[in-house]
Amino acid sequence: MLNYLLSFSYRKDVSVEMEQRRLRVLDADLQVPDTSKFRKHTGWEPQIPFEKTMQDLFDYWRERVKAGRTFLVR
Repeated sequence: MLNYLLSFSYRKDVSVEMEQRRLRVLDADLQVPDTSKFRKHTGWEPQIPFEKTMQDLFDYWRERVKAGRTFLVR
C-alpha cells in the first residue's frame, strides 16, 4: 500500500526505511481477506473502489502537510 501511495507523489526522491525493532515476528507479510462469507450473510458490497480510497487518503495527507499541521512524533 505504501508503494501504491508513493506512486501518486510528484516527488521521486522519497526513500523508505524500516525500523527492524518495530517489526513483530508474528506480523503477516501479506493478508488477503476473503469477504465472501460476510457478503453472503449481509448482502454487503463495496461502494468505494480501493484506488479511490488510496487517492483520497493521499490527498488528505497532502493537504495536511500543505497546511503545516503537526504530526504524531514517536
